[in-house]
Amino acid sequence: MNAVLLGYGTVGKGVEILCKNVEGIHLKQVFVLPEFENLPYFSNDGKGMVTADDVDIVFECLSGTEPANTLITLALEHGKHVITSNKATVSPNLERYVEIAERTGGSIQIEASVAGGIPFLDAILKLQKLEEIRGYQGIFNGTSNYILDQMQKNGMELSVALKQAQSMGYAEADPTNDIEGIDVFYKTNITNMLAYNTKNDAIRKPIGITKLNTEDIKMAKANDKVIRHISLSKQKDGEFASIIAPAFLDQGHYLANVPDNYNAQLIYADSFDYLGYFGQGAGQLATAQAMLANAIDTLENRERKICLNHEKKVNESILKADWIVRAKKGLKADKEQSISGNESYYWFEQKDATIIDTIQAFDADAMIALWV
Repeated sequence: MNAVLLGYGTVGKGVEILCKNVEGIHLKQVFVLPEFENLPYFSNDGKGMVTADDVDIVFECLSGTEPANTLITLALEHGKHVITSNKATVSPNLERYVEIAERTGGSIQIEASVAGGIPFLDAILKLQKLEEIRGYQGIFNGTSNYILDQMQKNGMELSVALKQAQSMGYAEADPTNDIEGIDVFYKTNITNMLAYNTKNDAIRKPIGITKLNTEDIKMAKANDKVIRHISLSKQKDGEFASIIAPAFLDQGHYLANVPDNYNAQLIYADSFDYLGYFGQGAGQLATAQAMLANAIDTLENRERKICLNHEKKVNESILKADWIVRAKKGLKADKEQSISGNESYYWFEQKDATIIDTIQAFDADAMIALWV
C-alpha cells in the first residue's frame, strides 16, 4: 500500500523511521510547510497528496486543528485510510470522521491519539464489543506526571519542576494544554466515545495542576498520599460521567506508583474486574509505533471499527468521590484543618463534580483535588 505523511515533527519523523520496517507499506511523500519544501518527497501540496488515486493510507501527525482537520476530511471523502495521532482534531470531529469513512469505504484509526505507545484504545475497542465497560481511570499526560513526581520526590516548586520538564523536552514552551488538563480533556472525550459506544456529549472542563504547591505535597505525605493528575470515568444505566483533576492517592494505589513521564490506565468491567496498562504515553517512536500498528491492521484488513451508534448523556450524579480543597477560610465542609494565614484544608465526602462549581464560586483560586 502507498502512504503519505502529513507533518514532519517528532512523531512524523518516527513514522518515517518505522515505515521502513513494515513490508507492504511504501511512504511516497511528506507534507511540510512551504519553507521546508524539497520536491518530490517533501511537498506543501497536502490536498493533492491525500486525494491522489494511488494513495491508500494517510498518516496525520500535524500540530493543531488546521490544516489537519481539512486534510483528514478530504482524505476520508476520497476513501483513504486515515491514521492520526492528533487528539485536538479527533476529539471534536470523531463523529463526523466515522460517518464519512462509513460512507466512502475508508477508515479512521486513532490509537496514537490517546496514551501514545500504550495499546489502550485497542483494548477499549475490543473489550466493549463483548460487554459494557463500567469505567476507567488513568494518567494520560506525561508532562504533568513528571512535574508532580519531581514535586513529590524532590520537594520542587511546580514552576521549577516545569522548567526542568521543558529542558528535558517533556513540556512545550507553552505548556498550557498539559498543566491545565486540556490534553487530558481531549483524550478523555475520545475514550468516552469509544468505551461507551456513544456520540459526543459535553464533559466538564478539566482541573489542571497549576493550583498545587509544596504545602499540598506536605499534606499528601502526612497522610501517606501521592498526588497524581488523573482522569476518572464511569458508565451506569446508559449515562456516563468523567472527572479530570489532581488526586491525592493512597501510596498503594496503582496510579500512585507511576514515575517520571509515564502513563498508566485501569479499565473496569464485570467479567475481569479491572485491567491495567502502563507505558510511554508520548514520544517519537512510542507514538509512531501505535500509528504503524494501525497501518498493519489496514494492510491485513483487520481494523477495529469505531461505532458511535448511541447518544448517551453526561449525568454527573453517577460519579461521586471524596475531595480535598485548599481555599480561604469560611467554606462549609465535612471537615476542616486550618493553615497559617487565611487558608484551610477542607474535605468533602461523596460529592459529584458539581461541588467544583460551589467551591470556585466561593474562591476562584482554590486548589481542588480528589481524595482517593
